[in-house]
Amino acid sequence: KVHTPKILDVHICNDDICIKQAFILIKDLDIGIILGQPFLEFIKPSKVKNEGIIIKIFPKFFLCTFNEKHITKEINLFETLSLFKEHSTNLIKSKENHFYFMKQEISNQKIEQQLQTLQIREKINSLKNNIINNLCSDLLDAFWHKKRHMVSIPYEKYFTEQNILTKARPIQMTYELTKHCKKEIHELPNKKLIRHSKSPWSCAAFYVNKNSEIEHGTPRLVINYKSVNTALQLI
Repeated sequence: KVHTPKILDVHICNDDICIKQAFILIKDLDIGIILGQPFLEFIKPSKVKNEGIIIKIFPKFFLCTFNEKHITKEINLFETLSLFKEHSTNLIKSKENHFYFMKQEISNQKIEQQLQTLQIREKINSLKNNIINNLCSDLLDAFWHKKRHMVSIPYEKYFTEQNILTKARPIQMTYELTKHCKKEIHELPNKKLIRHSKSPWSCAAFYVNKNSEIEHGTPRLVINYKSVNTALQLI
């Protein structure tokens, strides 16, 4: 341990007046000390001025000068500056938003002008007519090139239906299912997708209602092309 000589009997002197205080100091102290709150409590009542603290002891007044000049904090000024900063920030954000919307408005005006040109109007009308005539059509081949989706059916020489293993079985149709099938069968000839035929090579059609169809809620119409196998032999 380092033993430092201490001074317990401390007096604070100003001119010819000394005030005893309970300080614990060391000898050969070469820096200033802060008197602190106990000293201020001891010298009450006192008055603070720009030069220092004025105290009254006996009939005399003494001035304890400050080592440094006091710093005045203008709290109201800080509050005003803070409000001004907040107002300025909000104003800048408001101007930025206004500038952004002005840019959007200018961009929209340019687009509007471009849409009025003859070339763009022709493209829009062409697309509109294409959608009306094809995409909105009741036919199922919208935008299709029919030949691209045509399927060739090859002839199978030793084909017989008895050789086809199937787990399909007829089911009893409900009233709702029968109504749906009749409606679709009536619509398909009007769309020219199927037509009635008395030819011996005509194909029969039937409905399939497996798990996938049950999940979608509608049965699927299937055309049986097996009967045309004999006719394909002549082609």
